[in-house]
Amino acid sequence: MPPQKRAREQATRQVNAAKQVLDPEVVAKRKKRHLEELERTNYSASVILNDPDSEPESSTNPKAKFRARQTVISDKRTFGNSKPKRKSSMNVRTAILYRKGLAALVEESGISILPSTVPSYITATAPPSPYPARLLCSVCGYKGAYRCKKCAIPYCDMKCGQVHDDTRCERRVI
Repeated sequence: MPPQKRAREQATRQVNAAKQVLDPEVVAKRKKRHLEELERTNYSASVILNDPDSEPESSTNPKAKFRARQTVISDKRTFGNSKPKRKSSMNVRTAILYRKGLAALVEESGISILPSTVPSYITATAPPSPYPARLLCSVCGYKGAYRCKKCAIPYCDMKCGQVHDDTRCERRVI
């Protein structure tokens, strides 16, 4: 009798603990924290970007900034009807000087006290989309075909996956 062939046996693989998929609750908490961090970052950036006089010499002294703004306004020449320049109201001036974020304005308005039957910013919702959510690569913005097993953020290919693992993946434990 010829010797029987042995079937090849594959050794059991050890699962890397870091590569395990996290609970949806943990992923949701991380997404929420990430969005809050982006909101804080974007708010401060938008205040800087919307400021017409964000030059270094005018940003140090608020009075110099106001004078520079007045100079720009008074330098405009009008041809034809020359109406006397109106003084800006105090409300407009305070709105420009003391900018507030959306969350602060919503809180001040008191719409959270209104009943849920009254339509407001807080109760406004859009119907769910008939299409699935678009997954965009967190590195380059292309179609994210893969997801990180640690944080569930999408990436498009191995190169972007490596960049994500090196620099952008949250490795923090809650």
